Amino acid sequence: MAKNVANLEIIALKSQLASYVHRFEKEKTPKPRPTPAFRHLWVLLSKHLENWKDSLVMVKPDTVIHWHRTTFKFYWKQKSKIVGRPTISAETIQLIKRIHKENPILSPEKIHEKLRLLGVNKPPAPNTIAKYLPSTRKPPSEKQIQSWKTFLQNHQQETWATDFFTIPTLTFHVLHVLVTSIIKPVKLSISM
Repeated sequence: MAKNVANLEIIALKSQLASYVHRFEKEKTPKPRPTPAFRHLWVLLSKHLENWKDSLVMVKPDTVIHWHRTTFKFYWKQKSKIVGRPTISAETIQLIKRIHKENPILSPEKIHEKLRLLGVNKPPAPNTIAKYLPSTRKPPSEKQIQSWKTFLQNHQQETWATDFFTIPTLTFHVLHVLVTSIIKPVKLSISM
C-alpha cells in the first residue's frame, strides 16, 4: 500500500514538472496553465491519494476541487441529455397524409411498409405514423348505447360497488379500509 502511495506521489510531482517545462520553458508563457489532461489527472489523484494537497505546487487545492465539480456537472449533463424519437420532416408527414388520403383503409403498419418501398430513409414507426392520421373512431350507434343500458338493467340486482382507501391516524399509523356494498336499484320518477 505504501509503495502505491509513493508511486502516485511521484506521478503527481512528475505531471506538474512536465506541465511546467512544457508551458513555461518551451512556450515562454509567464504563468503555466494546466492542460485538460493535467486537470483530469489531479481530479483522479485527489480521490486516490491521501495527502494530495501536500504534493500540489502549481495550483491551489480549491482549484482542483473546482475542476472536479465542473467535470462532475459536465458528466451528468451529458448523461442526462433527453433522448427521444427523431424528428420527422414535413415532407414525410405530407407523404403519410397523402398515402392515407389515397387509401384510407391502410393501417399504420402498411403505411410504414409503403414508405420503405417509396425509398424513405428511416421511416417513422407505425405508432408515430398513427399520430398523423385523422381519427377514424365513430360515435357509438343507438344500438350500442341501448345494449349498454340493457346490460345495466339486466344486472342491476347483482351489481356491487367497492372502494379502497387509507386513513392516517393520530399516532401516524396507516389504516387500510375496504368498503364493499350491494347497489340497490332505485327508480326515480321525475314530475314536471
